[in-house]
Amino acid sequence: MTPDVTTTARPGTYRIDPRRTTVHLTATHFLGLKPVDATLTVRSGTLMIAADPEHSTVSAELDATSFTTDDKRRDKDVLGHRFLATDSHPVISFRSTAVTRTPEGWQLTGILALRGGSAPINLHLTEAVPVADGYRFTATTTIDRIAAGVTAGRGLIARHVKVRIECVATAG
Repeated sequence: MTPDVTTTARPGTYRIDPRRTTVHLTATHFLGLKPVDATLTVRSGTLMIAADPEHSTVSAELDATSFTTDDKRRDKDVLGHRFLATDSHPVISFRSTAVTRTPEGWQLTGILALRGGSAPINLHLTEAVPVADGYRFTATTTIDRIAAGVTAGRGLIARHVKVRIECVATAG
């Protein structure tokens, strides 16, 4: 089902609520045999929903240092210089460059910046639901971590990372 942002989300500026927003990551390791789930928290972000949804914009900053899995040793390695290099790059950011309606639904095209580099990504909006103080959005994408500049761990970690974002944005 295609979320109808034109009728469910009122035009305006909305702030991403970091307490109610989570970024879920899933990658595989050991030659693709074992999935690894991780989360990141959002520091801040803004959604500007235009009367014409294709003129809307989204920007967000994630806390790279919040990367968490079920393995503290893995987390330390991923936060280190070989992967996210959070000592020198503590923020991962996203800035939309286009919003388009596709046959599958709404897509946000944008730039993901991490580790001092950047890569284009496409977020697919899968849900837009009103909540008491704004809207809850869910979006998915698959990131090519090599193209995004995270090149360590070839053979141990899959190249593509699945991402699901559960975001609550409040008015004002």
